[in-house]
Amino acid sequence: MAMEKKSSENKMQKRPILLALIVGCCVAIASNWHRNEIKEAVEQAKTENNNGLFPYTLNEVQRVLDDQLLGWNNGNIDQFMEGYIKDSSVRFITNKKVKTSWQEITDSYKKGYPNKDAMGKLTFHRDEIRWVDKSKAIAQVIGRWQVIQKHREPASKESLNAGTQTKPNIQKKNTPTQDTLSGRFSLIFVGTPKGPKIQIDHTW
Repeated sequence: MAMEKKSSENKMQKRPILLALIVGCCVAIASNWHRNEIKEAVEQAKTENNNGLFPYTLNEVQRVLDDQLLGWNNGNIDQFMEGYIKDSSVRFITNKKVKTSWQEITDSYKKGYPNKDAMGKLTFHRDEIRWVDKSKAIAQVIGRWQVIQKHREPASKESLNAGTQTKPNIQKKNTPTQDTLSGRFSLIFVGTPKGPKIQIDHTW
């Protein structure tokens, strides 16, 4: 009887220890899971908000501009607009207005340049391509733009009067000429999962 009583007491003493071990293991597992969840959330926030996680080279910036020129000169504004970031941070600044969405910029281009003839031939003169903050993947391009368009002068009428005589109207033929539009630009590029994109375009 004494042996049975002692064995029963040992079992009773071991139960709290075993329970404490089980609880401790559960707490450790839960804490580790929670830490992993926090870590993943932090990494996701960095991925979504830190452009520095998407590094690029200045040569890639050059390629973006080259692709824009190719799209424009092929009459493809949608391809040209692939150079801009497609989120709410995009800005297109002119002396008339600040456009605050990718779609607004696209619609404005399509309205102002409805076809390939109106778009003409675009050229970029890149005066400076530099890092603003390489650690955060922010670069700037400063340069000049030029568009050469075909243009046909409207027909004009000339009336030559000599005394009381009126000579018939002489109508000149339409003569194709070129119109040249030009200005300057400053572009701010940021890193994205799809490479560098224009976030701010200041054109004048």
